[in-house]
Amino acid sequence: MKKSFINLFRYGKRIAMALVFCCPGISKAVAQEGNREYVPFVEEGKVWYCGYSHADETFPRTPEDPTGHGIDCIFTMRGDTLIGNKEYKKVYCQFEEYYMDKDLHYYCAVREDAYQVLIIEAEAKEEKLIYDFSLPGECIALPFDFNGYKFVRTGGGQRYGFLSGQLEYTVCKFMGNEVDYSNDPGSWIDGVGNPLGNPFAFEFSQLIYDKPQLGKPICVITCMKDGKCIFKSEWLAAPVGPTSIGVRSHTVNSPKDSPYYDLQGIKLQKSPQKGIYIQDGKKKLSK
Repeated sequence: MKKSFINLFRYGKRIAMALVFCCPGISKAVAQEGNREYVPFVEEGKVWYCGYSHADETFPRTPEDPTGHGIDCIFTMRGDTLIGNKEYKKVYCQFEEYYMDKDLHYYCAVREDAYQVLIIEAEAKEEKLIYDFSLPGECIALPFDFNGYKFVRTGGGQRYGFLSGQLEYTVCKFMGNEVDYSNDPGSWIDGVGNPLGNPFAFEFSQLIYDKPQLGKPICVITCMKDGKCIFKSEWLAAPVGPTSIGVRSHTVNSPKDSPYYDLQGIKLQKSPQKGIYIQDGKKKLSK
């Protein structure tokens, strides 16, 4: 039986993003303001090396896997295609455990326009917005509800270790008229996308409390272009630098008092020494 693309790496409902509007009280201009260094998402030859948790296992350290986490899934952006008179880059996936072979399988087509990344999935006909990296200093509301909550993409910040100008954004719950920074189930990074899951099928990490339907939840270990890293998972542990954009007003929620869960939603006594675990609705990686 042919596997459905829509179910690949799904663990809970898929979140489809078609439109993006600005948060209340913020200008609705969509043009990028000012000049900025920006790491494009869509680039020929870019490769995403991804893996899932391998408890108590170590692997040889390589440039693609510097922490020995284990590479399970590889996305490669290669070649052009024309769909509806628009130019796209093609993305291929290599995932032996899922496809039962070591071949590259066509996965999706992507294009980038005005700092927005749009995708057409392999078995889909309609284009949808998957990332919006525009307006880096502003908070952008995502126009959908999930379990009664709204979500927003915050302003960007520069982390130590990231490329010059490369910004990280947080996807948070929008509570009433406030952004709840203590509840941030997602992350976006210039040029990389969502590092905590499948970067070509954005999903909130909180959904991993539902059992995976197909495949396994993955995270990006490295993203490479021309043999050089534009992202390593260990960079996420680096502090935010002085070039952060915007000021956050955090809702207090100390992580030290929050329980730990594995990827199946089972409560743990403590954080694992190695692998991925969940705390405060976020994927975290022990090394």
